[in-house]
Amino acid sequence: MPYESVLVVLATGGAPLEGDALDALPGTTVTWQRIEREGRVACLAARVRHADPNPEFRMRVRQWGAARGWGVTVAPCGLDC
Repeated sequence: MPYESVLVVLATGGAPLEGDALDALPGTTVTWQRIEREGRVACLAARVRHADPNPEFRMRVRQWGAARGWGVTVAPCGLDC
């Protein structure tokens, strides 16, 4: 896949955020991830590869997260980050 990004998913409510949450995100390959939780709050950070250009990926991932009640931040990343 030609693009790579780092994303952070924040959950303070909505659907439970589990370590396999990104499995439901089509068209991506997770190269690493980490999840932390404190009570009902969870934060998942991951590096992913994807086929769609960064602006389209950002929009798609934010919509995917919003449908579950999560906030998502995406930063483009090259192979050297």
